[in-house]
Amino acid sequence: MKNRAMKNRAMWRRVLLEAEDARRERGGHTIILDQYVPWRDNISLLGDDVYYVVYPVSGGGWGLKCLPPHSKSLKQRVPMPTKWAGLRGEELCEVSGVSGATFCHPGRFIAHATSKDAALALAEEAYTQQMWDEKVQAVRALRALFADD
Repeated sequence: MKNRAMKNRAMWRRVLLEAEDARRERGGHTIILDQYVPWRDNISLLGDDVYYVVYPVSGGGWGLKCLPPHSKSLKQRVPMPTKWAGLRGEELCEVSGVSGATFCHPGRFIAHATSKDAALALAEEAYTQQMWDEKVQAVRALRALFADD
């Protein structure tokens, strides 16, 4: 039994490393897994610039999960946008701009879509919106700082 568990861990590690290599070749911030792999304990294998994992969901469709900074953290490196929190179906499609988006958890750490392409589009849109929001916040902070002078 112990040898089998070690073989599984080695296989999962190999799948994650291959997915990370593929991500680096294509660019972006999302790991694509075409099968279930317990990735959380192996976050250290992934680059610091990986923010999302896209994977098939057992009931159908595709999932998108935000990576935490490390395996024990409940925070996300780059969460889903605040305005997506708790949305479903057409409402999420409209707000995110992604056709096929089906669900975003209120905690903004997981989302679902009808297809792999839709899940990847959600990941890209989430990253873009979060980076934009951070830039806007930084500009506002600078304006407030200089407004006091």
